[in-house]
Amino acid sequence: MSRTSKTTIGTINVTTLRDGERTLPLEALKNLSNEDTDEINSNENQLLTFTNFNACVIQNGKQNLLVDTGCGNLFGPTCGFLLDALNEIGLGPEDISDIFMTHLHPDHMGGAINENGSAIFANANLKLLQEEHNYWTTKSFSSDEINGQDWSNLAKKVLSAYGERLELLSNNADIISGVSIIPLPGHTPGHAGFRVDDGNESMFHMGDIIHVPKLQLKDPNICTLFDVDAESALKSRKYALDMAASDSLLCTSGHMLEPKFIHIEKYGAGYAEVS
Repeated sequence: MSRTSKTTIGTINVTTLRDGERTLPLEALKNLSNEDTDEINSNENQLLTFTNFNACVIQNGKQNLLVDTGCGNLFGPTCGFLLDALNEIGLGPEDISDIFMTHLHPDHMGGAINENGSAIFANANLKLLQEEHNYWTTKSFSSDEINGQDWSNLAKKVLSAYGERLELLSNNADIISGVSIIPLPGHTPGHAGFRVDDGNESMFHMGDIIHVPKLQLKDPNICTLFDVDAESALKSRKYALDMAASDSLLCTSGHMLEPKFIHIEKYGAGYAEVS
């Protein structure tokens, strides 16, 4: 089965890379209705809490921008296939000119370094928002399993591996030509998505505003334990979904299932994929 899905925005090629998949435990979700909880518990295949882990490649001229780097070897045998997905479209690590991290959670940066802590993408500049960098490198963290010291230490290791090739961006910066940042704080303080625009065509990558699309599109109030600031994450989620729906934007995200590129519309209190 292919690990890639492709679209074209004007002259810019956009390809999602499926690094892996897994089912989230019920305990990772908050604000579930009793109906959703009952349906999750009764579904043997756990389809409602199934998620993908996606990276993305934007190809514009000679620039190959990799957005996020997958899980690496952190999440077990169902994840860590980023390099296989890249190979599927004829690219190796040496071909990546730039990396943009939507945020510094393990499933988005684990594939940036190898087991000895060296940079896998030796020719790439690593880019992220200044606020995201500051959060993970200057704050004192507890030993919490989620958003704790281990995650901060991993972030520092990844940032250190890219050394002088690290570039910190402002909220209104372009990542590369044709690709602009959309700040979406809350999941982490410097979490961001981005837009790809060329001519009259556009695409919106919504970052990690949703983790389980089958639930959170229908009910955006559902959040996860992975949010640093759940209230701000909810505001960003609704802002991003409203933008995608009202502007009829082709969109994707870090945990989108198949199809990877969709249009959505407002549907009651939530949203639905446009068929």
